[in-house]
Amino acid sequence: MLLRGKLFLELNEVKYKMNLAAQELHKFPLAKEGENLKISVVIPTLNESSYIKKPILSLKANSYRNFEIVIVDGMSQDDTAIIAKKLGAKVILSGKRKIGYDTHLGFMSAEGDIIVRTDADSIFPRDILIKIVRTFENPQIMVYHIGHLYYDGNILLNLLVHLYDKYWRGIWATSGHFIAVRKTAYEKLQFKPLARGEDFDFGRRAYEIFGQKAFVYDPNTVILISSRAISKHGLLRYIFRGGSFRA
Repeated sequence: MLLRGKLFLELNEVKYKMNLAAQELHKFPLAKEGENLKISVVIPTLNESSYIKKPILSLKANSYRNFEIVIVDGMSQDDTAIIAKKLGAKVILSGKRKIGYDTHLGFMSAEGDIIVRTDADSIFPRDILIKIVRTFENPQIMVYHIGHLYYDGNILLNLLVHLYDKYWRGIWATSGHFIAVRKTAYEKLQFKPLARGEDFDFGRRAYEIFGQKAFVYDPNTVILISSRAISKHGLLRYIFRGGSFRA
């Protein structure tokens, strides 16, 4: 009975997060705040014309305006780059088609004081840019990351992800759907272009260099992403391949 009650509470929390995220997508922007820090959002892409509008439009729904979107496109054969440009993103073409390399290229081209790495299928919370600014007002903070849920996933999958984020995910365990890092920190610690699991590798090395005090991990704030990789590879293969519920 105790376990059943605990699962019931966790399921309700998942539903609350999903409902909140869905409602936020249809609201008007929040009131503007001071915009001292510039934020760069870097998105590596390859044939993402079906998804790329999602992160760009959700970022534009934020009230914080001092930001740029940097698309690093691995020579897509669809309209990814064209769509991104029309929506106001800065597009960089890369011939490498290596996600670590393209992420690094985007970070090196970014103008922001804070740089965020995300995926092309993500949907951002409406207040995420303000949360980033408030977090990095503390000069000790070098890395900030958040939880995630799947907007096209079933309730069981999202319950597993919720439990992972809330109870099992380490503070160092950054994942590619959302990693915010101070630019001065990135100059000391860069994504390894050829690393397998470059997002987890980045968090691990950041933890070794800067320590726990430099991290903020907020599992209660979630970014919505697609479960397409799980649908493609299967859940077990996906977990063992990536070591997490990463997209």
